[in-house]
Amino acid sequence: MRISAEALVETEDEKDIYLIENGREKKVGVTTEKIKFVRIDGREAIEREQTLNSDVLGDRKGITIMEKATCKPISFTDYSNGSHLVKAEYDEAGVHISMGNSKKTIKLHGDCVDTFSVELILRVLPLKSGYSLQLNGFNATLESEVDIHIQVVESERVKRGLDDFVDAWKVKTYFGETLQYYWIDPANKELLKQSSQIGDGLVLEFRRG
Repeated sequence: MRISAEALVETEDEKDIYLIENGREKKVGVTTEKIKFVRIDGREAIEREQTLNSDVLGDRKGITIMEKATCKPISFTDYSNGSHLVKAEYDEAGVHISMGNSKKTIKLHGDCVDTFSVELILRVLPLKSGYSLQLNGFNATLESEVDIHIQVVESERVKRGLDDFVDAWKVKTYFGETLQYYWIDPANKELLKQSSQIGDGLVLEFRRG
């Protein structure tokens, strides 16, 4: 299946981060996202910069760049508490990973997406009731390929802004054995909320304030 991100627009977004333990929630930080159009080696591309600031979870920043017309990965860079952790650069030879003084190239088996670009890709898929899709992904921080399975669960009313609620698709997404839920506003191509169970009775949620 050919996936294009031509429908995306440049945006900035902010969400609050909540830890929910056995139904009781506590705000633990803020995450921001900036999407902008860039040119990389003559290719039209989309850059997504996501920052996470939390006294509980630490400070993280991830920059994902993918080709606009095809969603093919170009690069992913991960920072933690201001320090550069991992950089992955994709080309025909595979993915070149730099981690500290260590460098390696991993050969990929066929086309793949960067796992950190999935939050962009979900917004441009033709989501509808019963929709599902299987993708081959690569996670640079784990240095491994991973099966990604996407399935629309249902439509739900979700907060888009102050006193503004819209119908969004709740999408169940497996990264291997790891499960994430995303709520996508199909009209505005926005990710409004995401949720994952990170422990027994413990849920991590990002959502609009």
